[in-house]
Amino acid sequence: MAVLVLCGCATGRHSIRDTRTSNDARPDKALVIVMRPSSYGAAISSVVFDATGERNDLIAVLGPKEKVAYYSDAGERLFMVIAENADFMEANLEAGRTYYAIVTPRMGVWKARFSLHPFKADHAEHEFRLDSPQLRKWLKACHYVLPNRDAEEYGRKSAGDIATRRAEFAGKWAEMLEKDKQWRRLSPGDGVDSPIQ
Repeated sequence: MAVLVLCGCATGRHSIRDTRTSNDARPDKALVIVMRPSSYGAAISSVVFDATGERNDLIAVLGPKEKVAYYSDAGERLFMVIAENADFMEANLEAGRTYYAIVTPRMGVWKARFSLHPFKADHAEHEFRLDSPQLRKWLKACHYVLPNRDAEEYGRKSAGDIATRRAEFAGKWAEMLEKDKQWRRLSPGDGVDSPIQ
């Protein structure tokens, strides 16, 4: 229920502007930038997690035109976005590199659902390639945010509900064919040495 309550709230109430002047890569971490440029489903929050292992660590509650810079450990990682559904993105990250992903909306049963898509060096869909002009356009359309206290408290209090939602959709993710899942995975070579401007 708590997941549904948050996802039904108007966006912008669970984040603050990230006022850091630089979000550059660090030599000991991989930088993952997740953005939500679309205004479709604007009243619904998309909640992004680092779901590596058994933990569901809240990264940000993204509304339209928002993005987050997340410093992750290198290696095999799993990311998740929750709204009416849960969706996943696998990643094998290299320290010192910057990676990009986008939250994309689609219509659900009661409200908008969201998916996570990586930008890859070589993607079947050109708009999700690192050299796509659309990537630069989307990046410029979004401003950086951080989760506020309400979002952090939600992450703590709703741990059980989040785990239930994850388990509900994890089976569908596991059953996805490899020919489809390959486009939903960040590989080490999908990172860039310098952030895209």
